[in-house]
Amino acid sequence: MKWIEFEQLPMEEQVKLLYTGGVYIGKRKQLDMTLILFQLEGFYVEVCYAKYRHHISWLQCSDSTVLLDPYLEQIEIEYLV
Repeated sequence: MKWIEFEQLPMEEQVKLLYTGGVYIGKRKQLDMTLILFQLEGFYVEVCYAKYRHHISWLQCSDSTVLLDPYLEQIEIEYLV
């Protein structure tokens, strides 16, 4: 699946795919929002929660690594083998 196909799915299906097949990359706070980044089938999905894990405000998808930038400091390379 490509990220463009993923974006066309209903949000409930997107979230289900992320939680069952996505790889958790990291979490960050921005103002009163919690953002969580996943990798899924070669693309990235950033999920924005208005209240932590209670209400999804939006999802942002990309096959670019630009979405990784705010999370890079959290990734501990010594554990990646």
